[in-house]
Amino acid sequence: MTLNLNLFATLTLSTALFFVGQLIVRQSALLQRYSIPVPVVGGFLFALTLALVGLVVPVELTMDGTLKDPLLLAFFATLGLGADVRSLARGGRKLVILLLLFVLLMTLQNAVGLVMARMLDLHPLVGLLGGSIALTGGHGTAAAYAASFGDTRNLQGAMELGMAAATAGLILGSLLSGPVAERLMRRARARTQQATGQAPASATPLENPLFMPITIEQLLFVLLVCLLCIGVASQVHGLMQGTGILLPDFLWALLVGMVVRNVATLFRIEGINDRAAQAVGGVSLSLFLIMALMSMRILDLATLAGPLLLIVVVNALLTAAFAYFITSRALGNDYDAAVVAGGQVAAGLATTAVAMSVMQTLTQRHGAAPLAFLLIPIVGAFFADIANALVLQAYFALPALGF
Repeated sequence: MTLNLNLFATLTLSTALFFVGQLIVRQSALLQRYSIPVPVVGGFLFALTLALVGLVVPVELTMDGTLKDPLLLAFFATLGLGADVRSLARGGRKLVILLLLFVLLMTLQNAVGLVMARMLDLHPLVGLLGGSIALTGGHGTAAAYAASFGDTRNLQGAMELGMAAATAGLILGSLLSGPVAERLMRRARARTQQATGQAPASATPLENPLFMPITIEQLLFVLLVCLLCIGVASQVHGLMQGTGILLPDFLWALLVGMVVRNVATLFRIEGINDRAAQAVGGVSLSLFLIMALMSMRILDLATLAGPLLLIVVVNALLTAAFAYFITSRALGNDYDAAVVAGGQVAAGLATTAVAMSVMQTLTQRHGAAPLAFLLIPIVGAFFADIANALVLQAYFALPALGF
């Protein structure tokens, strides 16, 4: 049986799943404690339900994904519209530190993959698929390298293995990032209390933009500016493709949004309401994540049975431990470092979009962390992709891989 969802049905179901996820999170102290995002709960629950039904009745879901990319671009454009570089200028040194930490993490992920592949008597390239190719790189990078492995190295089932490993990373990153950040926050509060003898002042949670006064004019103006940013970003992305500057399109949306915001600030032009930008961005990100997660083929993870699944799980635990023990300390062991560490877990296992959703959930509960919202998308989406390619080239040069 095949279920075909048109654009209207896809949007309706995605919106309904948001409220289903919200209801579940409100009723679960555990999900609230570890800041599991509402869209992740709603989308993953639907994918899991569909997989269980598929065990009894063969069922396949096809949905209209027309809105997925525009929603992601809209979120990053609103993120740029809220980024004032004057308040973020202090992040220069930490940007370099975080990039180096990502490089070290990718190196370790691949080392674990190769060592475990040897221990489990697998082809070394399977170990790399369970390393930074599918985890830090995500589905797109996994598909690209898997096709190459199948064509040049005759690795059977490379595409299926790569896609399944990336899907497993998406699930694990969504589930592990919140708990890591929450535990780091508790550790930072305990250290502050021990040093001062007083309980630290609680950060002021971000007000929910949906329950703050926003006029129709403010909302529509932000939506207009957001759409213009997406249009400009799409044009720039197309122009840059032939120059060798391979920035992903959503990062161009972020950069264009930042330029618009800061030029407006420089010339004292008012009109971009931060609360309206947060509302538009929150809706866009929530719907994008639900659409991405609800279409996951969880049963395809059966292709991971045994060895490769073990590699992915070990790398997920390594990534969480790396962020907890190394990244947080390198960035100052404070609240901002905790949010960045949680974002690194999500970006290092799932996607930058998941990282942004997790950080958004954390800051809504505990307070603003603007530096994290600058560092993670730039390092996790742009610099990490370039660094990942260089790290992988170094591994391909190893004699055991035969390149």
